Amino acid sequence: MIAHADPGTGACADGVPVTARFVFALEQTLGHAAHSRNIERALAMDMGIDATVIRLDRRARSGPWRLPGVRTWSFQASLTARRALTSRIGQGPVDAIFVHTQVASLLSVRVMRTVPTVVSLDATPVNFDQEGHAYGHHRQSDVIELLKRRVNRRSLHEAAALVTWCEWAAASLVSDYGVPRERIHVIPPGVDLDLFCAGDRRRTGPVRVLFVGADFERKGGPDLLEAMRTLGDRAELDVVTTSDVGRIPPGVTCRVHRRLSPQAPHLLNLYREADVFALPSRGDCMPQALAEALASGLPVVATSVGAIGEMVRDDVNGYLVPPRQPGVLATALVRLAVCPDRRVAFGRAGRVLAELEHDALRNNRAIFELMTGVARR
Repeated sequence: MIAHADPGTGACADGVPVTARFVFALEQTLGHAAHSRNIERALAMDMGIDATVIRLDRRARSGPWRLPGVRTWSFQASLTARRALTSRIGQGPVDAIFVHTQVASLLSVRVMRTVPTVVSLDATPVNFDQEGHAYGHHRQSDVIELLKRRVNRRSLHEAAALVTWCEWAAASLVSDYGVPRERIHVIPPGVDLDLFCAGDRRRTGPVRVLFVGADFERKGGPDLLEAMRTLGDRAELDVVTTSDVGRIPPGVTCRVHRRLSPQAPHLLNLYREADVFALPSRGDCMPQALAEALASGLPVVATSVGAIGEMVRDDVNGYLVPPRQPGVLATALVRLAVCPDRRVAFGRAGRVLAELEHDALRNNRAIFELMTGVARR
């Protein structure tokens, strides 16, 4: 856990008067880690906020987490968040709390009744059930599912406001959990537009295709490798992953990059040096890597799963293809490989969309304004 200012001092480190005391409980799993970094970056630029940031890291597990019945991330994250939030409230005044994701809020209903809380999520549990097969997730018995729905509904309704990354999740909150639409604010996590920007792609040689996805199989990596066989020596593939890639098909040039943290310099260079970004996910919600690709001015080929259609506009900034169909994926990649002008046009359209909807600094400041509003109410 880190604190940007001493709780309850009334002033930040440089003497700037404090206008708000906020607490952030943030998941560090998958793309949420990059979101957490961007929130902290925005906080560092707003010296009027006395902020405490609680990082909920799934890797930090020991002791009681190994016992049967408490191994689920929902239980671990929500209990850790409740303990940390309760401790912080005991140290001094708190004006508002921000919890991402809703998983971490499940055991903090009492806290939310004490301090106005904004709960943030990339997808609802019902959304996740729709995409769950690709994650290896399966629905449980009707009784268990009903209990899960009630627990989630309780915390969602106790929140002073809700933030979703996409309209897909907002619609589920309304239809599946009965949350009034006026309490929901769609604010994508965004990316750092200064870090992720277009590089100089005026070069000859094979088209460079970039794939970024920790879970290689779920993100459609095997389908992309199969599709690359069609492109032959017209294209090369860079894969950023933490998973086993398996056997590279004959005739496919593929470089695998591992141990790259979010926003790492080498990762940024890969985005700037690429010509096309491909993410043929078999199941997904709203992948951060796509927003990074848009900000980097890359044309995108992705699948029409989850909320991806809100980021990739077919034949405007990229192509949408069905999942698990390498042949259709290959056709889309070939269309971009043989037409540099189309790549440029799609890339520019993607950058414009990133500037309009996926500016992390502006979007996180909107979150701070929302927290200020619920604190005043």
